[in-house]
Amino acid sequence: MDVVIVRYGELGLKGRLRKKFENVLVGNIRRVMKYEGLEGTIEREWGRIFIKPGSKDVAKRIAKVFGVVSTSVAARCEAEIDEIAKFAVKAAEGLRGSFAIRARRAGTHSFTSMDVARIAGNAVKEATGARVDLDNPDVEIFIEVRERYAYVYTEIFRGYGGLPVGTQERVLAIGKLAAWYALRRGCDVDVDSREVKKAVEGYACYRPVGVVELEGSLEDVLLSAFEMDYPAIFCQVTAKEIPNYLEVLKKRRMPVFMPLLPFSHREIEAKLEELFP
Repeated sequence: MDVVIVRYGELGLKGRLRKKFENVLVGNIRRVMKYEGLEGTIEREWGRIFIKPGSKDVAKRIAKVFGVVSTSVAARCEAEIDEIAKFAVKAAEGLRGSFAIRARRAGTHSFTSMDVARIAGNAVKEATGARVDLDNPDVEIFIEVRERYAYVYTEIFRGYGGLPVGTQERVLAIGKLAAWYALRRGCDVDVDSREVKKAVEGYACYRPVGVVELEGSLEDVLLSAFEMDYPAIFCQVTAKEIPNYLEVLKKRRMPVFMPLLPFSHREIEAKLEELFP
């Protein structure tokens, strides 16, 4: 059976809060799948989330849930080395040119990850006639062995990482990109317009997004926001613009995060195009 492997990263840095963060992440994945009509049952084990049956549509979408580092659609088999080799050969069907086996193992087994790479590699080479190239292969076959099962796949869909939305406090975000970066840091958000709310709801994993309609220039908006009871504010002030806002920023009563400061105007435009096409 094909399954989607969901990998997450920063959660491991949170020590005793890890379980709470994992629960929030699973809840967010489940909510996204429900709202977007994606099919699948979620399973968990240490360091991984699995969704079965697996599909590329599910893998691509869940990769973009904050907290997820990457996903793959993998064939799952018993963690027996002969079985793993058979599945590696199946993954290599139609292979031309060169390949590499990338094997990793967690748990207790009668073989090492080097054994997996060697035996699976020989099986693929005999079945396809393709040559091994560990440095610059045409195809990479990944094998991940975890206790009872092994997972074989050839594609990795990269995610945005960050922290699961809802693991931090609710903040006010002014602008679409500011909201996106606040969500990536795990914050629930209230935003400054219905347009922004509509744009970021999917990134918020369909958690509640409030709207606080603020009028006037950005300076006026910030002054109004400073009177509100938020633990922090995210706004879209750029490095070029910041000298214009130094005086108003001195009046802040809470932290003000400006995630666009490192980026040029061209980079900001490209990010908007990527995230909000």
